[in-house]
Amino acid sequence: MRRLSFIISLPLFVLLVVFAVDNRGALALSFWPLPWTFAMPVFVALFLALLIGFLAGAVAAWLSGGRTRRRLRDLGETARAQAHQIADQERRNAAQRSPVAASLPPPRS
Repeated sequence: MRRLSFIISLPLFVLLVVFAVDNRGALALSFWPLPWTFAMPVFVALFLALLIGFLAGAVAAWLSGGRTRRRLRDLGETARAQAHQIADQERRNAAQRSPVAASLPPPRS
């Protein structure tokens, strides 16, 4: 799996470097109602757009998994509570069995 990741990542990295070198021209970004204008290379603008899209997708995926994470957390708490109940019951059963075992005659050889 690590080799596959390297095989895919290396050409992608080379492609991004070639793209960045080829697109060094200036790009002026202005946000219409605001008075600010930013000048930056084209590849920086594209990489920023990709980063913003990645972060937006990551946030959307994280938010969509909230119900599942909550359910798993509740199930974990239920499992822990049941494990404590089982341990308590086993202790009670062991305490009830020990006086009975003491009253029985010893086994014959």
